[in-house]
Amino acid sequence: MKKKWKYSLLLIPIIIIIIIGYTSDYYREMPEAKIMLRSNDKVEYTGSPWIEYTAKNKIVTKGLIIYPGGKVAPEAYAPLAEKVAESGFKVVIVPMPMNLAVLSPNKAEKVIGKYPQIKQWYIAGHSLGGVMASQFAYKNQDKINGLILLAAYPQKSNNLSSSVVKVLSMYGTKDGFVGKDKIDESRKLLPKSTKLIPIKGGNHSQNGWYGFQKGDNAATITRDEQQNIIDKAIVEFIGEN
Repeated sequence: MKKKWKYSLLLIPIIIIIIIGYTSDYYREMPEAKIMLRSNDKVEYTGSPWIEYTAKNKIVTKGLIIYPGGKVAPEAYAPLAEKVAESGFKVVIVPMPMNLAVLSPNKAEKVIGKYPQIKQWYIAGHSLGGVMASQFAYKNQDKINGLILLAAYPQKSNNLSSSVVKVLSMYGTKDGFVGKDKIDESRKLLPKSTKLIPIKGGNHSQNGWYGFQKGDNAATITRDEQQNIIDKAIVEFIGEN
């Protein structure tokens, strides 16, 4: 018995080292994203406990919650959040434990609870973040008005095909992880009214500002171009619904 305890105690430091190594290996935000972590003449910025942008000088009744992609710093989505907020919304990026939304898929619940003045909530997610955003939307259809998928799709257990939740799905045609085949296959899990936007020349990495993700394909449009397409589509989608 003492030997078992001895071996268990020896394993603890090894486990700690593995966890530290894993959590430090993630995609950090680019300088272009860091400079967006501030207020300006159009939006009010708050950095804790979430990354928030709220339109100034407007009555804000619609909010967007963003779940980051797997192992991507939440700050990498700051430029997109700031731009969307400018159009008259509150946008909240939710940091995740170990940068993995799968470890805390219900974090949006606290955001919604904090802001009762927001009458309509939308949730977006990139890649793994989109999978978890889909799960939250599926389980909270009375709280979520719309779901926005960036190179993502729901799990089979979260079938939204008969849901009243509006869905916008976007993916880059050069995406090295979530291509047209996966998007087409997942459409049966989404409402028939789903708005699908293929971003010609866009890839996976340019859904945020965190550099190039290993395993992705090279984009044939710039990050700015891809982000502008995403921003415009999200603003229109929220505005229409």
